[in-house]
Amino acid sequence: MPGVVERQMLNVPDLVGQPVHIAQEIAANLGFGLAAGDPDGPGLRSRTWPGLFWVTSQDPPAGSVLERGSQIQITFVQDGQARSDVPEQTGGPTPSLPTHAEGATDS
Repeated sequence: MPGVVERQMLNVPDLVGQPVHIAQEIAANLGFGLAAGDPDGPGLRSRTWPGLFWVTSQDPPAGSVLERGSQIQITFVQDGQARSDVPEQTGGPTPSLPTHAEGATDS
C-alpha cells in the first residue's frame, strides 16, 4: 500500500547514571528525544546549562521498545546535590581507592 510508512521500533537505552548531555547524545543517535518536567516549561538544555547534571531515572525504562522519534522522560540532579530518594549507607567498609589515596606507583 503506497504512502504507508512502517514505524521503526527501537530499544530504549539505559540512560540512568549518565551525564544529561551524554544521555541526550545517546538518545539522539538512536532517534529518540529527551524530555524532563513540564513540556511547556524551559527546555532541557536551558535547565542543565551551565553545570554537570546526572540522569537519576527514566521513563520508559531501559530495554522497553519505543517508536523512533519518541521522547524518553528523564529526571536529573545537579552534580554534588544530594538525592533524597537514595538511602544513606551506614556501617560496612568505607570505599577506597588505595592506588590513588596512597600514591602507589605503577609497577
